[in-house]
Amino acid sequence: MKIVDIFAHVKNTLLAVQFESNDCDEFTLAFRNWSDTEYLEDFFENNKKDLQSGFYGAITIEDAIFSTIEEATQFEEEIRKVAKIGKFKTNDSLQDLVFYPLHKNDQNYILQESKAYGTGNSSWLRIYAVRISPESFVVSGSAIKLTEAMGEQDHTAIELSKLKITASYLKENGLLDEDDFGYIDIIN
Repeated sequence: MKIVDIFAHVKNTLLAVQFESNDCDEFTLAFRNWSDTEYLEDFFENNKKDLQSGFYGAITIEDAIFSTIEEATQFEEEIRKVAKIGKFKTNDSLQDLVFYPLHKNDQNYILQESKAYGTGNSSWLRIYAVRISPESFVVSGSAIKLTEAMGEQDHTAIELSKLKITASYLKENGLLDEDDFGYIDIIN
């Protein structure tokens, strides 16, 4: 696994892991998949029961694909905008506008498991990250969450596992503060 700096213009604000099995980091992979009609058609076809369970109302696979692509574009733009200006404006930061603790009662921000919701009112898009400081997050993965609880779907259970693997990696390598990333090779 590597740690990859996503935003070269706002160093160490938003980073992402790259698992060896992937050709890119998890942030890039999420938005690549969410804009790929073939990927989305396969995903929604394989999860048709969850998609049409009523949790998100009655929706066709075709509508789900178009909705996901449109929202993913807005979601990525929002994250990039907030990451860019958040270091300079106190109330427009990643912790205030984008990422929230995965567990509601988790008040400790160091290695806090966090999630970001898509831009729609009832979005199924999620980005998962480990928080390492008030303004620094390491993206560990993403999901299209079609059920109420995260562990109800295989792919969301995998994302929980990736969060824990990422937190362990950061802890084992002493990467517990945004300044720690200045001492490792970050790929732009």
